[in-house]
Amino acid sequence: MEKDSKTINGVDTEVETKDGFILDEVRGESLKSSRPTVAILGSGDYSRSLAERLVRSGFPVAVGSRDPDRNRRLFPQGAEVTTRRAAVSRADLVFVAVHRENYPDLRADQDALAGKILIDVSNNTKIQKGESNSEYLAKLFPSSTVVKAFNVVSAWTLSSGVFGGSKEVLVSSDDADARQTVMQLAKDMGFAPVDYGSLMAAREIEAIPLRLLPSWHLALKMSFGVFVFLLLYSLYRGIVFKAIVGDPNIPFQHIPLHYVNRTMAGTAITILCFVYFPGVLAFFLQLYNGTKYKRFPNWLDKWLLARKQLGLLCLFVASIHACLSVLDFGPASYGRHYDKTTVTSEGDVVFGKMRWSGETFLLFGTLAFFLMVVLGVTSIPSVTNAMNWREFTFVQAKLGWVVLIFATTHMVIYGAEIFILPGLFASYTIAGFQITLILPAILILLKVVTLLPCISSRVDRIRRGWEAKVPGRAEAPNNGYQGDEMTAL
Repeated sequence: MEKDSKTINGVDTEVETKDGFILDEVRGESLKSSRPTVAILGSGDYSRSLAERLVRSGFPVAVGSRDPDRNRRLFPQGAEVTTRRAAVSRADLVFVAVHRENYPDLRADQDALAGKILIDVSNNTKIQKGESNSEYLAKLFPSSTVVKAFNVVSAWTLSSGVFGGSKEVLVSSDDADARQTVMQLAKDMGFAPVDYGSLMAAREIEAIPLRLLPSWHLALKMSFGVFVFLLLYSLYRGIVFKAIVGDPNIPFQHIPLHYVNRTMAGTAITILCFVYFPGVLAFFLQLYNGTKYKRFPNWLDKWLLARKQLGLLCLFVASIHACLSVLDFGPASYGRHYDKTTVTSEGDVVFGKMRWSGETFLLFGTLAFFLMVVLGVTSIPSVTNAMNWREFTFVQAKLGWVVLIFATTHMVIYGAEIFILPGLFASYTIAGFQITLILPAILILLKVVTLLPCISSRVDRIRRGWEAKVPGRAEAPNNGYQGDEMTAL
């Protein structure tokens, strides 16, 4: 180890070096001196987390507060807490970390903010229409450049370092140079900036933190609607109708497990149908239109986009059904799938074994469930990225249909021996498992139609750009393609 003399802030300092490299402390001071001073207006929780992250990233930080003496102890060492005017006067980049209603208070320092880049990090308590906070700030300070950024990054993410929360920072501004400056700042802080364009995009950016699972709304509504319908239908047949006709044996005690488990089974297979139904509908719409260039109806577009969420909800419901089945399955609840228990003349009890229907019923249910787990695993981004397109299509399309067929077979075998028994229709309705089988039966039939060579080849040509001849529209060239290959849905 040898000694070396370096100058820091005008003072000669002797530091230890090894193999000619300056120690981390010296490099940190050099980095800090090369970076611009950043001002933060506001002294709340977000301001403290932001100041901590900036200091750790090597930026000189000046915090502008209405009461510097009281708030100084709350900020990390390395962040100077002073008045707003003093903080703004020494910085070109200014974080505005105050609420929208406090923006007018900043006009007292409007001359000091002139020519500065104001980074608006504010959010709202509810989604608002019209003017965004950033656009309002730009109107109040026309001589400054307003950039919307960092509002989707939480205070916890700022404080937690490398491993906490999402690293995306959405940036929008009417000034392209200011956008690039803030994006570089975000990179220096360890984030991944995303250019969102003009300041008008701030309306969308400010709405993002207020949305609750936006891509899940349709899937959740569809799944919950199916569950409620099937549960009420099952309770009507098993509880309400018996009460109406005066049956003394009303099984209230079986509602939490047995009836809910039946409902979960029907819900899972119905949601699985919802995953593949929009693809089949899109197939027939393209066949009818004779072109792939006509947009699908809005409702079908939304349904197509919700397929991943529907698939994950199907796996969730099927997992609950599998767990409840383990608890509920036995001769008492599923007696028709077991041989009768007998007692010999010597008094020995011979328990009935599971019949073919019970074993086959469980076999196809187990296969369907574990293949569904495979589908769920392949939807994880890290797994998806490790697969090529052909592998992903095979798993999600071809294997998905195998899951549907196995699940349908599981349900058919469940009721095979009682499918047409008069007792099923005593409540003037069909059984719940029969209702559940209607949708998969229709879907599988439509899928078989799509596989017919005369139909599949035509749609395949359409998906490659061919258009049917329509009065008033010229037929697109086929380029010699005969359409004799099938394309996965």
